[in-house]
Amino acid sequence: NNPPPSTKAVVSTQSTGEFFDIPSSNLDKNALNQLSDNIEGSSIFRVGPKPKRISDICTGLYPCPQFQDLEETSCGYQSRLMLAANWTTTEIDLTAPNGYREAYFRLHGYRNGTNNDRGQWMSMMIPVMKKWWLDVDFNVIAATMSFGIPPEFQNNPPPSTNPRVSVEEWEELKIYSRTYGGNRGDLAHLGQFELLEKALDKANIKTYPYLRMSGGFTRPGYGRQRRELIVVDSQYFF
Repeated sequence: NNPPPSTKAVVSTQSTGEFFDIPSSNLDKNALNQLSDNIEGSSIFRVGPKPKRISDICTGLYPCPQFQDLEETSCGYQSRLMLAANWTTTEIDLTAPNGYREAYFRLHGYRNGTNNDRGQWMSMMIPVMKKWWLDVDFNVIAATMSFGIPPEFQNNPPPSTNPRVSVEEWEELKIYSRTYGGNRGDLAHLGQFELLEKALDKANIKTYPYLRMSGGFTRPGYGRQRRELIVVDSQYFF
């Protein structure tokens, strides 16, 4: 399958699943085309299940990275600073049938101590972050998956022993996000990037066009909770 040529086409091609880890064979192309036709005139207000609040999710065994809310949040999007922190990252093989699953378990091996040089078990951080890098024609050229490193290991994270898993220091980023409370396979979920861009256009906010991110805040075994579709402010790349 070819990657989507633009964010607008994301909801109307077989490659939609590249942004949401959904096999193309599971997508109803007629329904997606109908969704694409309806997006242009749709409201920027949320439709679908209400997402849980971060404060209700980031507790106990599942801490979350630090975000700072910003005042320019408005209808259809939220504006925050994602504060600088260490993350563990691996590439996603978009040509492999189970590329997302394999990426997840490589990160899990680092987290559970199997593949870090201290044998150190670490708690699971949420969200699980995915990044998709696009070329100038808006084709997906690379993708990564990342777990946050827990606060007690931030200053000195154990090195990875898997060459396909790295520890990265992410700089502070100003991000714009749109939340969704349903499942990743819902048709309404597939249109969220475009609705986010529509809301930001109305607010005259410029974003970096060649990076798309998502954050999955759903804890294992908890079903629907919160998903975020994320773009980055243009100031960090221009």
